[in-house]
Order: sequence, then structure tokens, then C-alpha cells
Amino acid sequence: MVSEILKVDHVLFSYQDLLVLKDISFKFYPGKFYGILGPNGSGKSTLLDILLGFKTPDKGNVFLFKKHIKEIKKTEIGKKISYVPQNFTINFPFSVDEIVTMGRYPYIKRFSLPTQKDFEIVEHVEREVDIFKFRNRLITELSGGERQRVMIARALAQDTPIFLLDEPTSNLDVKHSLRILNSFKKRVINKNRTVICVFHNINEALFFCDELIFLKNGEIVIGGPTGDVINEDILKKIFEVEVMLRFEKKLNCYQVIFTNGRY
Repeated sequence: MVSEILKVDHVLFSYQDLLVLKDISFKFYPGKFYGILGPNGSGKSTLLDILLGFKTPDKGNVFLFKKHIKEIKKTEIGKKISYVPQNFTINFPFSVDEIVTMGRYPYIKRFSLPTQKDFEIVEHVEREVDIFKFRNRLITELSGGERQRVMIARALAQDTPIFLLDEPTSNLDVKHSLRILNSFKKRVINKNRTVICVFHNINEALFFCDELIFLKNGEIVIGGPTGDVINEDILKKIFEVEVMLRFEKKLNCYQVIFTNGRY
């Protein structure tokens, strides 16, 4: 049986007196694309921070490759997990090339320079996410969507077993959203990588994800294989809107239609 590579075990987390995550438990396995969904304030981004070791839970534990994450050095975590944040600020005038090359830093020895292999990986992912044409421009000169693609390229260059993505397509147009999500899906299928992604777009999650986790008020309402957990009642309960689910044969998945958005 395949062993989990990331495990959340009865995690609770609070900001002062506000309980944000309540007894969260879940196991993540290689070769799967996971989607985390829920309304604003349900604890999605906080859960990613805990999975990364950025935040320490009040109770419970996180295990990375069966080792407690507190016992793993940050440099080693950087070889295991890549992260694309929802919000990021870069005020220093680094070039696109320099930012993407930072994804290779966990593998470069101290006081050493990137190797030819590192440069090849950087060029490959820059072409993959369609930023190679402005690789020499400064990050401070780019639009929000272009910056987001640079951060995604940096994570892809890091080439870790696990990718954590916090709404990675929030600033992207349809073309680049699909291109980016396809890039991660290919790594799941072809390289046995694990992707854990917070989604705002439910239909994207239904199309790309093998498993879904629905959060509300800091609790997992339901989680499991996409086809097993998705239904109209769950979506109504989570998002408090009227919906219709329709199976699209061409996409081979369900898609959601919101039915109470008219005025």
C-alpha cells in the first residue's frame, strides 16, 4: 500500500481567541491532485501555512514523509515542498530570471553558483508558463498576472515532491489559468507529484482534482475522491447558494451552475 507523504493529525489553530482550524485530520498521497475549497475565512490559507511549518498548531501534529515537521530543517523542507502564496510582495528589482532561479536554491551548495542543469530547468519552466519572452525584465515592472506566473515558475523550478498552491490562478486569464493547472496536473500524472491547491473556481477544481476537501468555519465538512464527495447538497451547505450539478461528457467531470445569482 502506498504510504502518505503528508499528514495532518487532529490540528487546532487559533489567532488569539479566534479558533480558525478545529480538529483537522487528513492524509495526502503521491500522484494525486487535491483541491481545498470553502468560503472566505474558512481556514484554507491557514491550513497551507501549517502544512508548510510556517505556523505551529495549538494542538495536533503535521508529519512530512512520516517525520514531524518541527524536526525538519527549513532547507530540507525546501527540497520537499514548493509554495505559491496567494499574496506576495517583491519590492527589490530582481529580474524574472533571478526570481525563477531562486527555486533552485535548495539544491545549490553554499557559496556555489547554479549549474548548467539549473539554468536548463529555469528556461524550461519559463517557457512552460509563458514568461521566457520577458525573462530579463524586472519583477517590479510586471503586471499582477505576470508576477503570479513568475512565482509559479519559481515553484516549478524547485521541482519538489509536493506543491502547495494558494489560489494560483486568481490573477490569470483563462488561457494562462488552464496552462498553469495543466502543468501541475502533468507532474501529478507523469512524475507522481502531489499538488494541494486552494481553489476559488469550483469548476476548475472539479476538472483537475482527484480529491476534494471542503472547509467551513475551520472544519472539514467532507473530504475524499472528487466523484464521491461532490453533490448539490454539499455545495449548498458549504457556499449557501443554489446550484445545479451537470455531468459534462466532453470534460468527463461534473460542472456547477449557480442558479440564484440573477436579480
